[in-house]
Amino acid sequence: MPVRYRIVFLGTVSYAMKKMLTAAALAATMTFGAVAPALADGAASTRNIIIGGAAAAVLITNYNHKVRQKRAEERAAAARRQAYYRRHHR
Repeated sequence: MPVRYRIVFLGTVSYAMKKMLTAAALAATMTFGAVAPALADGAASTRNIIIGGAAAAVLITNYNHKVRQKRAEERAAAARRQAYYRRHHR
């Protein structure tokens, strides 16, 4: 018996895009917002840029972790559905 796969679109692409854009906007705000007041002091400006970049790196890493975690949960749920289907729909 051939195995049938259904493609299910849950709207996660648009949700993921919104989350990514929100994280990017937050990182940009933190980075560039800290630069303007510190223009009089070059060392403080550099420090704020580095801190903003580090914050952006943490946000991006956390976002990627959550995306991978969500996709793993979706794959596990799909595998459970498929196993149930195979057992009960023969």
